[in-house]
Amino acid sequence: MARVFIYFMVCLFLLNCAKKEEKAVNKNKPYIISYEDKELEKYYDSLIVAPPSTKGFFYGESQLIIDKKGNLYFYQKEYIQILCSYGSEKDTLPHFLNLQPKDIVKIPKKCLNDFLSENILSKEKKRHILIIGSQTDTIKNPYFLDFLKSNIIQTYHIRRTTQEEDTVLKYKNNQNKHIYYYPDSIKWDKTKIKLPSNK
Repeated sequence: MARVFIYFMVCLFLLNCAKKEEKAVNKNKPYIISYEDKELEKYYDSLIVAPPSTKGFFYGESQLIIDKKGNLYFYQKEYIQILCSYGSEKDTLPHFLNLQPKDIVKIPKKCLNDFLSENILSKEKKRHILIIGSQTDTIKNPYFLDFLKSNIIQTYHIRRTTQEEDTVLKYKNNQNKHIYYYPDSIKWDKTKIKLPSNK
């Protein structure tokens, strides 16, 4: 009888170890934007009443940008209350923001949760929205993945970075400080950005 009990305890111990190992692997699972978008679309299709579309929804008041190296950046736009999204689903190009390198601040990776809590959760509840742009389709930054799991900010939208964000980040991280960013001198791809009529 003692042998059966010991055998049972050893099996239980080994099964428990396997479960812990499985959890550790899933903890660092990368976020793949294209895959998650497809899964979300499937989910919305299965609903009787679909939620509002996120097409044409590129910017919010607060933006978090993740570059190719996994560095984290943040910028804000002026808050404009939008009462309905009528027509925005037809707006497939991001608008030109006239974003400047000085408008984007780099966030220390370890401070992401505190930084976003301080800059977003201090606002009124309906403004607790974060737009996340990534230069890559797969996000592997462990601090960002931990942030997603923490549910500190419950309303967010993840997308690829816009042409303007990529361009401004390039100038912000330029090692040659004598090169200045002049938006009028950039050859914008008009298939990827909606420029003002005077540009």
